[in-house]
Amino acid sequence: MATNYQFIQTRNMFKDYLTGYPKNPDYATWSKADPDDKAALLFVTFYQEITLAWFNAISSRNIVYISQEDGVSTILQYLMKNVEKIDEDAKRYTPQYIYQVAFNCLLGLCNTRGTEQKRCASEVSNEYREGDKELDFFDLVPSNDEDLETAKIKEAVWEIIRRMGPKAEKVANHLINPTDTLHKVSRSSSERPTDRLADVAVSKSEYEAIVAELKIKLEPYKNILFGF
Repeated sequence: MATNYQFIQTRNMFKDYLTGYPKNPDYATWSKADPDDKAALLFVTFYQEITLAWFNAISSRNIVYISQEDGVSTILQYLMKNVEKIDEDAKRYTPQYIYQVAFNCLLGLCNTRGTEQKRCASEVSNEYREGDKELDFFDLVPSNDEDLETAKIKEAVWEIIRRMGPKAEKVANHLINPTDTLHKVSRSSSERPTDRLADVAVSKSEYEAIVAELKIKLEPYKNILFGF
């Protein structure tokens, strides 16, 4: 089960460190910040987009296990690399841009998951079941209640979408990131798809029907996660 406890801990650590900065600083404030603080400010300011990218990358590659520590470390590396680009172009200081940076770097991490999956096979599951009772030990880790609730809501949302099928997943990914095509991904016959949804195509009528169904099923969550 994908969680974001390490992301929460990192954000809280940065918040404790970044004293003197306003909450959700605008570009003008961010651009004048200490250069050593800028990546951390991006992580805190665009935390929701970063964690959404984490859940979506894990879901899109159907990953069994990737450590959150690796996810946080990889994202911070890419944020630091993008500080100069954002400094030079204020239009990059947006939720959409940071989401795309985070999502792309996490996909790269997912594509090198072989070693992680082997390690996962030898690890004990964090889930314990006895009869009809189930306990997830991640739920016992101390955390900010609001953030933990948000994480659970995200997991519930993506579980709803996955149960609707691959076409619904493809539509959801497209709604979050419009650059994701709804068509099959073109490739030569010798290429193997890296995206498990690469061969899924969604027609216009199917798209409209799925969006309508998503609006109904995700109505309770729309103000938290999506802008449907």
